[in-house]
Amino acid sequence: MNTRDRLKQIGLSLFARHGYEGTTLAQIATAAGIKKPSIYNHFDSKAALFLELSRDADDDMIALIDASLARMAQAPFEQRLRHLLQQCATFAYREHQGVFYKRFLLFPPQELVTEAEAIIDQGESRIDRRLIAFIQSGRRAGALRATLTDDHFIAAFYCIVDGLLSETFMYERQELERRFEGVWSVFWRGVTAD
Repeated sequence: MNTRDRLKQIGLSLFARHGYEGTTLAQIATAAGIKKPSIYNHFDSKAALFLELSRDADDDMIALIDASLARMAQAPFEQRLRHLLQQCATFAYREHQGVFYKRFLLFPPQELVTEAEAIIDQGESRIDRRLIAFIQSGRRAGALRATLTDDHFIAAFYCIVDGLLSETFMYERQELERRFEGVWSVFWRGVTAD
């Protein structure tokens, strides 16, 4: 692994564990076995490293959505939707990456709020485009309520994912899975065609 990638891996781990404010470039350099000034050969600042990791995490969430949709492309719409929700909700359990992503979404560093919001907004737009195409496929299949708008579906989808993402701070995986079952049954009844 090259030094830049090693710094990213270590930065991801430390930012996930200690947050942006609780992580220093000196800690990252020490863990990488290099001197702190050497980091500047790869990143202009701690903020630059953090924002690159934020974009990477956002890209990984998009890749997870794309993989879920591709893997389940031939399944009935209900199974595809359930799988997609589960994958998005359990993304937070990916060791350092998931914790970093949760922190980034819920608690962006104060000094980087503008940049973080831009990354979040761009990611949300990318997710929205995928969800709209997905909703349209559900409508064509006759699986969704005719009166269900794209906006309502997307809002409910985000509320479920964000809620389950937040609950990963409070519950073990087994309890989260139990809670998912309850949320899923209510959500599906709300969106399915009669």
